Amino acid sequence: MADDAKGPSKNELKKLAKKAEKAAKKQTAKGQGESGDQPPPAAAKGGPPPTAAGKTSAPSADAQLPPSPKVLLYQASEDDPATLKAVWAALQFNVDVGVAKRKDLPPGCNKSTKKPVLIYGSNDYVLGGGGNAMCKAISLMGGQPLSYQADELCELERTTLRVADATQLKLDALATALEHSTTGIHLVGSSDTMADICIMVSLSKFAKGHLDSWPASVQKFYNCHVTALEKAKAAVPKYLPAPPVDLNDPSTLKVLSSIFAAQFEEVAPDAILPASIIKRCDNPKFGDFQCSAAMPAFASLKNSGKPMPPGINGPPQLAQAVIDSLGKDHPVVQDLRLQGPGFIMCKITPAYLQRQVQSILDQKCLPKPNVKPVTCLVDFSSPNIAKEMHVGHLRSTIIGESVCRILEFTGCKVERVNHVGDWGTQFGMLIQYLKEEYPDFADNTPNITDLTAFYKNAKAKFDEDADFKKASQLNVGKLQSGDEEYMAIWKLLCDVSRMEFQKVYDRLDVTVYEYGESFYNAMIPPVIEEFEKAGKLSIEEGGAKCVWVEKFPIPLMLQKSDGGFGYDSTDMAALKYRLHTVKAQRIIVITDFSQGDHFAMCNQAAKDIGWVDNGQQLQHIGFGTVQGEDGKRFKTRSGDTVRLVDLLDEAVSRMEASLNERIDQGKANISKEEVHEVAEAIGYGAVKYFDLRRNPTSNYKFSYDAMLDTKGDTAVYLLYARVRFESIMAKAKTEHSVDVEDLIKNGEKIVIDHESERKLALQLASFTDVMEATLDDLFPYHICDFVYQLSIAASDFVTQCRVLGSPEMNSRLLLCYVTTMAMQQCFDLLGIRKVKRI
Repeated sequence: MADDAKGPSKNELKKLAKKAEKAAKKQTAKGQGESGDQPPPAAAKGGPPPTAAGKTSAPSADAQLPPSPKVLLYQASEDDPATLKAVWAALQFNVDVGVAKRKDLPPGCNKSTKKPVLIYGSNDYVLGGGGNAMCKAISLMGGQPLSYQADELCELERTTLRVADATQLKLDALATALEHSTTGIHLVGSSDTMADICIMVSLSKFAKGHLDSWPASVQKFYNCHVTALEKAKAAVPKYLPAPPVDLNDPSTLKVLSSIFAAQFEEVAPDAILPASIIKRCDNPKFGDFQCSAAMPAFASLKNSGKPMPPGINGPPQLAQAVIDSLGKDHPVVQDLRLQGPGFIMCKITPAYLQRQVQSILDQKCLPKPNVKPVTCLVDFSSPNIAKEMHVGHLRSTIIGESVCRILEFTGCKVERVNHVGDWGTQFGMLIQYLKEEYPDFADNTPNITDLTAFYKNAKAKFDEDADFKKASQLNVGKLQSGDEEYMAIWKLLCDVSRMEFQKVYDRLDVTVYEYGESFYNAMIPPVIEEFEKAGKLSIEEGGAKCVWVEKFPIPLMLQKSDGGFGYDSTDMAALKYRLHTVKAQRIIVITDFSQGDHFAMCNQAAKDIGWVDNGQQLQHIGFGTVQGEDGKRFKTRSGDTVRLVDLLDEAVSRMEASLNERIDQGKANISKEEVHEVAEAIGYGAVKYFDLRRNPTSNYKFSYDAMLDTKGDTAVYLLYARVRFESIMAKAKTEHSVDVEDLIKNGEKIVIDHESERKLALQLASFTDVMEATLDDLFPYHICDFVYQLSIAASDFVTQCRVLGSPEMNSRLLLCYVTTMAMQQCFDLLGIRKVKRI
């Protein structure tokens, strides 16, 4: 079906307008004796019947539009321009819009159509597929007079704009129409008409990357209407049909939402449901999930003034009707019961969970959420050249690595960016110190392994020696002008620092690629020029070039009064490069929380200048402070910042001592030679998990004892738990001659019978919903919560159910296999190494 299937003729539309006018006069003559809207009149006898979607049935001679016309959209589509035109027209002309259900379609209408269908009256007028025709009809309902000029412009949109491509777009006729219009921003008259809406929808396909090349009058027209366009786009999802029940969807929440939405439609077809109706039960003793739809559904029925379904006079009766309708033999939900004012509690059937877990086993992978992969850029770690990484870099580095892994797991292309501080006035000081301390540096590369001491010594001399300070300041100018000698020293300092950074990244299994501040130097002047041309640059006292952002008390300073550039300059240049050169659809910057306002200003400025032109998402994850057990910023006893390598060394050292003690007590399954490797995996994993398991925006107290505890929510406990399940499978092979891999090859199936098996399967089946929540805010603690709850459910399972030597051994071994695989995949997302034996 074409986007613009043939609509009503001009004569028919004129008749329609006259009938609307007559209906309004009749309603006025009746006075205000009755409350509420009058029901629409039935279709006239003998008039033409409604037709299938894609065709138009003109109203009969006696048909009248309802006094307060309501449009119903059936099979609205988020990506279809016809839907966008219809919704925008309804918003513009104040016409009530609702979502049509199958019951609303008249006989003969194609219920399997995938294109939007517009219905109004008593189903006596049906219009399908044609966006322009829908827009015309809705504008008439809203009291807009017909206009030959508007109709001709809509024809121009249909025959010229809609079928063109960006390189062959002809806008001369449109520009001429705008130049001769009354206001210059409306095509017809002095307010928006169907012509403005239809043409804007087509123009929006080409605006990105081409708007600047359009005639000035068309640019002005587009910019004046783009806010209304975005508002209409945002409204479209409200009119999309409820998704059909798909039992193969890996999201349990989506499956349950579809089941209950369909059941409410069957019991109370006129009820309106909120977007979110299902959540996990806070207390498992009440069930697995609860549906909260009965209360808002009943309220919508009551407010509509329509008759209630028989026997329903409150939310509890409505909820009970849904429970009765679902029955006791449903394939997905069981143990349905009413609680409180109308909550429906339920459990998930073993059969459904069995199928979900079997699918995980067959795929040998946890299910991935159904999301569209996009290019993402993650800016994390970001240490400073000539300074060692300290505990302050811990959070950005490990949170960023985990965020990258989560996005890559869903299929996104991820650019891992290390925005190192490799430029600035401090390099004048460092260069001078290197020249004085290592005068033969050009022939003998200095062995600077202690970057912290090097920086401190340089800073001390800068503060104490006036001649040194003056020379350092002169060095900055030479470096910025590209002096070969000074550039060589700068590169040497950068190379030494990179080697030290890489040692940390190797230990933490972090992969990140350097794009330092200096990378963007040449991009800064064009950015300033762009803001200046757009009229968004303000020259402040002293000549500083600034950009003011609404709601912020200070501006972004793109150029200092002395002509230099700072963080604001670099970050704005970086942002444009990432949006328009890398073409990242989602940009995530991970720094401490104190930089939140800075990045909010940068992101808003990018939107104001028009860089965010394709729905890109800009996100800042601001993390809290790592504190000592005294609640203050984590430092050494001498008051210095804790070096990251020292923190990691201490975690490994303590873990080595613990493992050696277990070996001496005969409680370990590793040799002395394996201790260091295992201690590294557990120690580094413990440091990571202790940070990642909490909301990154919060502060936390760093404690070796707490993070290395073998009980509770720690990586040590989780790694031990996983090894326990590995050992069960190993014993099955050695003591019972049952190899799990052979069971899989032979097609052995998982059977869910015992309640602890069901609870373990329920937790496994929740992974997709956990991932979707994680993709929203990109906080890795969702994954930590999942794997911790999984370990608890699995431990309960192997405690309640005998695995080895039981009649159900094969099935239960497969459950152990799926659990260990799921835990390891979660560890991979968190950057925690695999440990097979401890």
